[in-house]
Amino acid sequence: MHLMFLNQLNKILLALCLLVLFSCASVKAPQGGPLDSEPPKLISTSPAILTDLNQGQKITLSFNEFIKEKSLKNAIEIFPNIDQKIVFEYNGKDVVITLPSDLEKDKTYVISLNSNLSDEQNVKLNENIVIPISLSNSINQAAIKGKVFGSYSKPSILLWKGVIDKSELISKKPDYIISSSDKFSFGYLAYDKYTVLAVDLYNPKLSLEKNKISFSSENFIELKKDNTPDLNFFFNAEEVESDSVNVTEDVEQFANIIGNINGNYILPVVIELRNKDNSFKTELSFDGKFKIDNVVSGMYQLFAYQDRNNNKIIDTGNFQGDNNSEKFYVYPDSLMLRANWELEIEDWNINQ
Repeated sequence: MHLMFLNQLNKILLALCLLVLFSCASVKAPQGGPLDSEPPKLISTSPAILTDLNQGQKITLSFNEFIKEKSLKNAIEIFPNIDQKIVFEYNGKDVVITLPSDLEKDKTYVISLNSNLSDEQNVKLNENIVIPISLSNSINQAAIKGKVFGSYSKPSILLWKGVIDKSELISKKPDYIISSSDKFSFGYLAYDKYTVLAVDLYNPKLSLEKNKISFSSENFIELKKDNTPDLNFFFNAEEVESDSVNVTEDVEQFANIIGNINGNYILPVVIELRNKDNSFKTELSFDGKFKIDNVVSGMYQLFAYQDRNNNKIIDTGNFQGDNNSEKFYVYPDSLMLRANWELEIEDWNINQ
């Protein structure tokens, strides 16, 4: 009997040892997960319908993940600009905003969450989250959109309602600010005339003329029903690129591009082929044809611009006089140029 008990005890001890051994040798998934690289997303608002609101009313913004509380301080704006600051409460994945008491009844406002907003992993928004609100029963429907070209870091689009003289722009706070990347869009605007300016790395603490700016080619745009203007802005590099490269290898290793342009334009017109590393230029001939030789292979964007002062760059305007941006046109598709190939652009139509 005693021997039987010892045998059973030995079996239990052996089983326990094997269990511990296999537990130690088992492969476990590493702690944690993949690094978060996605910015926070707004998933809902409460109330869900943001019309017929009241001054001082609370709006809850719910996100898909926890928001970093410190990031909220400079991330929440309201446009058109008002005197009062927005009051908010932080509740992890929820942010509760109290509407200011000086909102006007018959005006559409937007709550804008800019790129300062981040999650707890410090992943920031790529583009603004724009939330339209109104104390009336309707939301404005006018909109603008466009693209930014050239050499820039973090562009913003500034809007002033009305036709504003350049001398006034310097001291007048913009009604709307849109943070963008290479593309921008902004809706919920009133049908009206607007003055528009692009600014790279916008610093509102600096005088506007000390920022890096790019004007539109027009003094203003007019927003009308069923018409969304398409605006383009261009930023030159701090140093003007050379319009050629040192060709030290056989020409057979390079590409060529030829083409012709139709439309209304005034010579001289410069044709520029550029990407982040290279820039190649030529002038449009009297018969509307162009050719660029010895292009390093790669993906490019093709531009044409009316070079009013013959300096071979796109002048983007300044605050002196009536100097706006020179008119420029962007070929609608990116172009892949390969070594030993000649690419032809047939009948590129541009309009004045």
